[in-house]
Amino acid sequence: MSDRIYYSKHAEEMAKRQQTIIAFTFLALGLGIGAILALLFAPNVGEKTRQLIASALEDGFKRGQEAILEATTQLEQEYPELRKRVEGMIDRS
Repeated sequence: MSDRIYYSKHAEEMAKRQQTIIAFTFLALGLGIGAILALLFAPNVGEKTRQLIASALEDGFKRGQEAILEATTQLEQEYPELRKRVEGMIDRS
């Protein structure tokens, strides 16, 4: 990964998780742009190309919604534990 120093195992895991999410986001974005460009330069008539682009965009939108739902669900599961840790840190101060 990098030479970064983490103060806790949890911080390191969170950083890795965020990097993974960012990587998948850029991967999906790149695939979406590539698909649109491929459709634009494909030898199809205009109406069919527009239908294919609309279909690809709708598909990408659905995948984005699924990814957001998954991230929200994960955050909801982790929130109580994170809150307890923060409260514990505040109480110790």
